[in-house]
Amino acid sequence: MDERRTQFIEMAMKLFAEKGYHATSIQDLVDAWGISKGAFYHHFTSKEDLLLAVLRHYSEKMVAELTADDGEGTEKERWIRQLSAHFSHIHEYKDFLRMIMSEQLPKVNPEVERYMFRQHGRLFWWYCTRLEDVYGEAVRPYVYDVAMMINGIVRQYLFYCFFHEEALNADEIARFLARRFDAIVASFAADEPPLLTKESLAPWVELEERERQRQRERLASAFSAARAAARELRSKQAREVLEAIAALEEELLGRDGSPRAYLVEALRLYLRQHAAPPLADALAALNDEIQAYQQSERWERETWRKH
Repeated sequence: MDERRTQFIEMAMKLFAEKGYHATSIQDLVDAWGISKGAFYHHFTSKEDLLLAVLRHYSEKMVAELTADDGEGTEKERWIRQLSAHFSHIHEYKDFLRMIMSEQLPKVNPEVERYMFRQHGRLFWWYCTRLEDVYGEAVRPYVYDVAMMINGIVRQYLFYCFFHEEALNADEIARFLARRFDAIVASFAADEPPLLTKESLAPWVELEERERQRQRERLASAFSAARAAARELRSKQAREVLEAIAALEEELLGRDGSPRAYLVEALRLYLRQHAAPPLADALAALNDEIQAYQQSERWERETWRKH
């Protein structure tokens, strides 16, 4: 994501938090940004599109901080550090969380609703994966129930920290909660059937699969737009750029197996170096879609596909 677009998103989030999403007009936004309405529509198709960009930007940052793993120590120690990181950053996102809690954002449009529901699902699947990493066979028969309980507990403690004026000790909270999670896992009787099953969670699985398909379609559309823009370049340069775009599309969408990261990055670097004015905007949009696609691929590989 380019720096200017990121600045717009961060400023918009502060306005939405202060005034409320529905009360903030596009005129309020362009006045704060110091640009024209025409320039606004150059970056975002609508206020709803901007809101979705804000949600994606901050949600992905929060999830990245929670799921970061340095690979050191036991699974239990890493789990506690991940929980601690989640709580230690809560005050950095006060404006964002205030915006989330003060507005009925899922009702803005279906795409926003799908995104927020999907994020809840992705976090749930991550909890399932980490629980199995930490507790192994002891939690596997009840992993969906335990993940649902832990998700709710962590969220409520996050809300408490959000409203608490003084910063709390994140490590202390994480260790306190980890002891409670130990007790929850140990509380299940050996012959007790789980309440939640994979079949009962089918709506999240189906949504993830539909969203993956939509993401592939958005990426394919971004490649088409980049090709159209590249054809406006001088003939020799256009041919070379079109070849690079075609190779990148084939690597991401055309081949079996995971894309080769080194090749994807090399092709993206080549295209950035040839981002002449007719092509710059289309390549910026393509890069945003590629980043979102890669994040989704990584998430799918590391979490919910395991279940």
